[in-house]
Amino acid sequence: MEQTELQEFKKILIPLDGSKLAEGALKYGMSIAEKFKAEIIIVSVFSSKNPDGIFKHRIRETDPELSLEIEKMPIALLMENYHNVIKKAGKAHGVSVRGVLKDGEVSTKSVVNFLHEVFEKENPDLVILSSHGRTGFNKLKLGSVTEELIKIHGMSVLCVK
Repeated sequence: MEQTELQEFKKILIPLDGSKLAEGALKYGMSIAEKFKAEIIIVSVFSSKNPDGIFKHRIRETDPELSLEIEKMPIALLMENYHNVIKKAGKAHGVSVRGVLKDGEVSTKSVVNFLHEVFEKENPDLVILSSHGRTGFNKLKLGSVTEELIKIHGMSVLCVK
């Protein structure tokens, strides 16, 4: 059997929709990034036209008092704070994390198009995402996003269930 060189990951892209499933992909990403000293790029699409998204819903479930403050917060600021929390977690593990946010339509087609733009710009070595997800903004099956990414880019994709 011929020996092959191991793949080295320098940039790992992780699309996040705020769901627990998507955040499962983040755990794998942090672990891989730590081992390879790779940078993580988190990408989220949200809609300020539908501000009652999954983040506010999850906070309502976990902390009703904080929920009152969150209700008044613009979704763009909430998303930015969400990314900042992830960046701090990365820093605690010695992992560099950058975030890319887009305020726009949350549909499979628009998310795939935006991810395509990010891939062209960032050229990640690995994409880690959940097998499917569901946002509070709109029903979005990440399985269809995963399928499109593999078809269009043919890149390494780790799909977390």
